[in-house]
Amino acid sequence: MRAVFLALYNFLFAFIGLIIFLPAFIFSKRMRAEIPYHFKERFAGFKRFKKTKQKTIWFHCSSLGEARAVEPLIHKLKDTFDIVLTTNTKTGRQYASKIEGIAFVSLLPFDIYPLMLKAVDKISPDLLILVETELWVSLLCASRAKKVPIAIVNARMSEKTYKTYKLFGFFWKRFIGLIDIIMARSADDLQRFSAFGAGKICACISGNIKYDRDFSCAADRKDFGIGVEDIVFCAGSTREGEEKVIAKVYKRVKQKYEDIKFFLVPRHINRVEQIKEILNRAGISFCLFSQKKFSANFILVDVFGILQNLYSIADICFVGGSIANKGGQNPIEPAAYAKPVLFGRYMQNFKTESQILLDYGGALKASTAVGLSRQILKLLADRNALKEMGQKAAQAVQSQKGAITLSVEKIKQILL
Repeated sequence: MRAVFLALYNFLFAFIGLIIFLPAFIFSKRMRAEIPYHFKERFAGFKRFKKTKQKTIWFHCSSLGEARAVEPLIHKLKDTFDIVLTTNTKTGRQYASKIEGIAFVSLLPFDIYPLMLKAVDKISPDLLILVETELWVSLLCASRAKKVPIAIVNARMSEKTYKTYKLFGFFWKRFIGLIDIIMARSADDLQRFSAFGAGKICACISGNIKYDRDFSCAADRKDFGIGVEDIVFCAGSTREGEEKVIAKVYKRVKQKYEDIKFFLVPRHINRVEQIKEILNRAGISFCLFSQKKFSANFILVDVFGILQNLYSIADICFVGGSIANKGGQNPIEPAAYAKPVLFGRYMQNFKTESQILLDYGGALKASTAVGLSRQILKLLADRNALKEMGQKAAQAVQSQKGAITLSVEKIKQILL
């Protein structure tokens, strides 16, 4: 029955892929830049990987965020094993190519069984490690056909994803069971995987490896033309509908703190033109980050890869995707820099992380412009309370470290 489902999946993947990618290539400027990038790799058109060590680990990440998260794990393994890393996106691949210790980087081929068989054969891994929820059916089957053990690190399955998978539980139970070991972020994630047969395989709660990243290298405010005494607010990874809220917050806070610096970092840079219109309609004078010289106190970030630096220099941070019902973004990143964290009511994708921050007193909830403004003004009125809240956020992150060590132990048990 698995072979029948695999064949059906491959047919639908190819058919739906044509329906989606052809119009996207024609009408989307962003996709026209994304799709041709190393296009041969999408068909496993890369050279056969040559081992330099006895065994090879193949990591697969969705995008830049997951590649960044798995970086400290790679650093722990690179001296013992050859490391191969694939991603789904251009930005993820670009970041991965700069990670020290990776022997080979590629985009993941299209998830069609013959292509995945070809990729597994060329890479010849001794272990495939999927990061978070990268459940590609043909990749799972090709790896099993080549007798390659499969693990998931930082395994996560949000409530929304779980409900979607549950609708097709008859399908997913036949493929999730191919995984040999699942290292889940939390008890909730493990429980959701278990509903698809993961209870029959080796599984554990490892914690979130994103807590173990090195956040010690903060940016320097001078690099951004910002003074030590300047007040800086950063709204990171905002989604559609949230920029209007942030604009209102800025106008409210600016009434009392006229020189406050507001950085707005959209989750998707291709929305910059749309956000410009929102700010213009709100009567806000702003400049683009790419202009380098900030001519206004409201800065719209229109470049990739700068959010971590902005979190590190900010006084207060807001995590987007949490007022718009998108499940939120990772609150660990600003918290690790000892910054007070604000987010809305929709943090279901980071339920455990957000609750830990709330429990420690390192985060506050606010879902309206009025609510956010009040929280910001309250913190700015008492700088000692602001600093203390940031320290509590950092303590929350510190309390959860250790997932990397446990993950490395489990990986070495499989390979050594």
